[in-house]
Amino acid sequence: MSFDRGTVQTQVHAHLRRLVMLGHYRPGQALKLHDIADALGTSPQPVREAVRQLVSERALEAVPNRSARVPVADKEKLDDLERARIVNEGLAAELAVPRVTRADITALAAIVKAERRELKASGIEASVAKNLEFHATLYRISGSRVLPPIIESLWLQFGPYIRLAAEAFYTVNDGSDFHRAVIEGLKAGDPAAVRDALERDIRRSFDIVRAMTGNQGSRIL
Repeated sequence: MSFDRGTVQTQVHAHLRRLVMLGHYRPGQALKLHDIADALGTSPQPVREAVRQLVSERALEAVPNRSARVPVADKEKLDDLERARIVNEGLAAELAVPRVTRADITALAAIVKAERRELKASGIEASVAKNLEFHATLYRISGSRVLPPIIESLWLQFGPYIRLAAEAFYTVNDGSDFHRAVIEGLKAGDPAAVRDALERDIRRSFDIVRAMTGNQGSRIL
């Protein structure tokens, strides 16, 4: 992979940010800046700057020797993130109901189908990417300019655990049942049904993570 000159730092930041959000890096995993630079075909400096930005966004945490790692969330942090996601994403989902169009519903249904297809064809990370696309599309329909950036920040902090949760529940089913329920609620024009399905989707992920990490949020590497 290579980047155009003049925009290297911006693109490296966006690339690493997305990887964190998709759970490409595990909780507690250290990031080796030179390895990332080699993989991206760039010098260590833009990687170092991108990592510094991600530390300021609370997606990573600084460690000695000018390196960084993915934070490990304890139970208190997980509970806090769950509450914040439910409040903000639930509101965005409700706001989408009176604004949704047939084209929007068609687009969301296509993402759900792709989510299931990608799981079988390309694996967990590709399916998680479609999961992220579904939520981002739903929240854009809300028309809010304030909520999506807040929600994205929360996803950035929970991203490594989203991947872990997906690996767990995708072994049982395709994980898209609540997404289909969201779509049905949108079709019915029922904000309460949409919010309920969305909240259950969020709670399932956190319940799985708590069960995997234990009450103290133990490390998973």
